[in-house]
Amino acid sequence: MLSEIIKKEREAKRLSREDLSDQTNIPAKHLSALEDSDFSSLPAPVYVRGYLKKIAKNLDLNNDELWDLFLKELDQAQPVAVDVLPNNRFEKKVKPHYLIFKILKIVPIIIIVGTVGGFLFYQARLLFGPPSLKIIRPALDLVIQDDFIVVEGYGRSNTYININGKEIYLPKGGHFIEEISDLHSGVNEIIIEAESRLGKKTIIIRRITKLEE
Repeated sequence: MLSEIIKKEREAKRLSREDLSDQTNIPAKHLSALEDSDFSSLPAPVYVRGYLKKIAKNLDLNNDELWDLFLKELDQAQPVAVDVLPNNRFEKKVKPHYLIFKILKIVPIIIIVGTVGGFLFYQARLLFGPPSLKIIRPALDLVIQDDFIVVEGYGRSNTYININGKEIYLPKGGHFIEEISDLHSGVNEIIIEAESRLGKKTIIIRRITKLEE
């Protein structure tokens, strides 16, 4: 056996596996696999052939004989092929172009279902979710000296919002601009509120600090 030959010659030269590994630059785990006939732990045969050349040179062995022996033992170690029943010659084969045609037929259905599903999801969000409301001006809390401030933003078209209790209708596009006047010195709260048909609310508050004159 290959393993016995390598091990016998290595021990005859009083070399440990580690010694042979250092001298040949072959990983110790692969030398151990060769000596233990553990073919599953070895790399591809092309690498093993290189290993065997180095081992043959180092242990004064015949490289070709080692390689032939390795191939023979490797072949014997391969698992036995399992017999597979022949294909049913009466089975109808599916042609590639038929599969493509079938896929193309269902693509429009997938697109329609996806579009309808997306629309229903969007409508459900509008109906059951909080109403949309975005404030552009003032984007943040501010400190000003003027007696007024302009509130601008967007909400849902054809609905109403409240700014400090005043109801404002939003036309198509949902854009609104409202001037808040008579600000008093100190902190003024501007409360912008949108309410859905189901009573869900979105509230945005801006705090405007007017400096004393």
